[in-house]
Amino acid sequence: MENASKALIIAGAILLSIAIIGVGMFVYNGVKDTIKGAGDMSTEEIAAYNQEFTMYRGDNVRGSSVKALIERVSTHNLGAQDASELIILTTSEVAAEVPAPTDENASGTTQTEINNILKTILSGKTYKVTIATDPDTGLVSSVGVTQNK
Repeated sequence: MENASKALIIAGAILLSIAIIGVGMFVYNGVKDTIKGAGDMSTEEIAAYNQEFTMYRGDNVRGSSVKALIERVSTHNLGAQDASELIILTTSEVAAEVPAPTDENASGTTQTEINNILKTILSGKTYKVTIATDPDTGLVSSVGVTQNK
């Protein structure tokens, strides 16, 4: 009788251990997905984010629309949490597909540079607007604006 009760206690301890490990794994997997999901955006979220800028892409974009785009980039950069979220504004023919900047004062991201580009945009002219995305995140990383001839 003594051995049977010890065997039942051992069996109960093993079952309890398995249950605790199972609950621990369930909690770990739930937290892991939540933490991973907080940093990652779904494809739909990336598309919605990029739409704010890509709707201006084209070869014959009016100056007034380009000014609106530059204002959006400026506002976006002011609200960026860190340097990797900044959008580079260039006056090059093609926006470079480069990773997001790592410095708060990266070329093409400061308010002074953006305002200087904004001053050169004429409402009556047409411009070519190119948009490049970060190859890692898929988010808009740079915008190129050049005046059509």
